[in-house]
Amino acid sequence: MLTEIYIKNYLMLPEIRLPFEEGLTVLSGETGAGKSILVGSISLIFGENPSGVEAYDKTLPIYLEASFQHNNDPLLNSLLSASGVAPDEDIILAREINSSGKSTYFLGGRKVGAGLMKELKPMMIDFHHQRDQQRLLNPSYQLDLLDAYAETEDLREEFSLLFRNTKINLKRLANMKAEAEKQKQLRELYQFQYAELEAAKLSAGEDTALQGEYELLSHALEINELSQSINQSLFEQDNSVYDQINQYLAKLRRFENLNTQLKDASASLSQALEALQDASAHLGTMGESLSSDPDRMAAIQARLDTINNLLYKHNIRTIEELLEVFKQRSTQIALLSSQEEDINSMEMQLVDDFRALRDKADILSQKRCLAAVLLGKELEENVRKLSIPNGEFEIRIDKKANAEIILSEFISAVSETGQDSVQYLFSANPGFELKPLVAVASGGELSRILLAIKKVLANRIPEKLIILDEIDSGIGGKTAGYVAEFISSLSSRQQILCITHLAQIAAIANCHIAITKDKVAERSTVSMHKIESDERLQEIARMLSGSFSSTALEHAKELIKGIKQRGYSG
Repeated sequence: MLTEIYIKNYLMLPEIRLPFEEGLTVLSGETGAGKSILVGSISLIFGENPSGVEAYDKTLPIYLEASFQHNNDPLLNSLLSASGVAPDEDIILAREINSSGKSTYFLGGRKVGAGLMKELKPMMIDFHHQRDQQRLLNPSYQLDLLDAYAETEDLREEFSLLFRNTKINLKRLANMKAEAEKQKQLRELYQFQYAELEAAKLSAGEDTALQGEYELLSHALEINELSQSINQSLFEQDNSVYDQINQYLAKLRRFENLNTQLKDASASLSQALEALQDASAHLGTMGESLSSDPDRMAAIQARLDTINNLLYKHNIRTIEELLEVFKQRSTQIALLSSQEEDINSMEMQLVDDFRALRDKADILSQKRCLAAVLLGKELEENVRKLSIPNGEFEIRIDKKANAEIILSEFISAVSETGQDSVQYLFSANPGFELKPLVAVASGGELSRILLAIKKVLANRIPEKLIILDEIDSGIGGKTAGYVAEFISSLSSRQQILCITHLAQIAAIANCHIAITKDKVAERSTVSMHKIESDERLQEIARMLSGSFSSTALEHAKELIKGIKQRGYSG
């Protein structure tokens, strides 16, 4: 609820502080008196930038401030709490515009951005201007009103969130599939290389060992001949090397005890004989095991060719590097396989999400269809009370999706609000076909229809300040009385600030603020003050006839008296 407005140095107002009450507050005054200044101030505070913003004293800043009480909107209270405003504090919003036109916004005395003010606006005020009636012709706004009546906002938000996520996941799946298709050849190459390396069954150092064995086998005949020749010279021929050393050793042993060096020499010759015997044994064993084996050599050569071909293919030098490539291919194939699993997982998730989307969309449709019938009847009843006695109203809902539709088509066909398109149909005269509002409703009828909607929805939406800016244009006579009583009824549930030229509305208000324009020292100024009793009677008389004649005053008295008798405010 708005509790106070403070305006300083704005347009024709040097400074003013106005308190506000619950219920209906009207602002009245002569044409051009400056009634829009108050409404314009509120718009400016909430981040709007209308044309014609001007300081009373151009050397000083404009300062605008509005104080509100918390309402019952949990979203608003959550946003305020996040901005540092406690639930038991008044909501004080302000804007300062310096002489260069730069603005600074305040919430509870702390600087904030214009974006926060704009975010707060729809939660705190409902601005109803003649031009705003055109919103009622917008199908999306019509759907918003129906959802507010059906109390399906939470379900709609759930659908909207799931819709957005599903749309994102569909695009993600398409990207994943495109990427998988691009990597298909690479995946096939990696799988081929892995299979080839796996079949090769490589082991570290294998190529070096094979190369050594091949060299040994290729020299087998030469090595065997050399072994035989060595054995022949060392042991088998007459006066062999072994025999000669053995004879010398026998002679030297006669003197080995005479000198340590002779003894060492004797020991060395003895060791030499043992070494010759060991060498002969090794050569003998080698001779027995080593033979030129063409089949083994061919097998080794084939194996080395396999290894060398793999080295060449991968442009590397060692078998250890080949083994590292084998590990890499295993990891890469696992990653690519994981990509396929991710695609399958995403497809399964989308199947579940599509099912949930259809379920939520169908529930939304069912609730909307039921609410559309009831809302249509209530609007028809209330429109008829607003001096459209033969008005007929219907809300038509059409589904955008059929039962056989697939997910991608469903996402393209529907929107974040669901699968329904809504159209408000109206006829003001009997015998005429119901047609969309845009085709048949006049400005005055739209104004009254929107009033009826606000009344019907008053108990279903959080409390907020409703601003009615001259919505009574073109209304008079009995219709003015009906509209006045209607607005008064609405003000029992929502605070209303109404700029009006109609005496009937002014007479029914809880609070009446008169606005006058004065000329002081060749300068126009505006004054605003609450009026009561005789002053209010005179203002209502002026609104009725443009004068303060006794007839006009008597008419005003009768108007107020009739309102009191019917039990309305005033």
